[in-house]
Amino acid sequence: MKQKINLQQVLIFIIVGGGLIYITESFLMSLGILLLLFVIDYAIADYFDTKKRKREQQQRETERQQKK
Repeated sequence: MKQKINLQQVLIFIIVGGGLIYITESFLMSLGILLLLFVIDYAIADYFDTKKRKREQQQRETERQQKK
């Protein structure tokens, strides 16, 4: 799956990362939390992408059935 880089999203992650380093005072803990955020973000994006593709496939199938 080809991923587009969303500049606004990257900026938000950088701000959150900086805030985490400030709050936790631990780079490794902040890195772990950021990695979890990236995984959750990917999972949510994948879920919505799959849902969108299924909906489009169902629409194409109904259009084919209506043409017959």
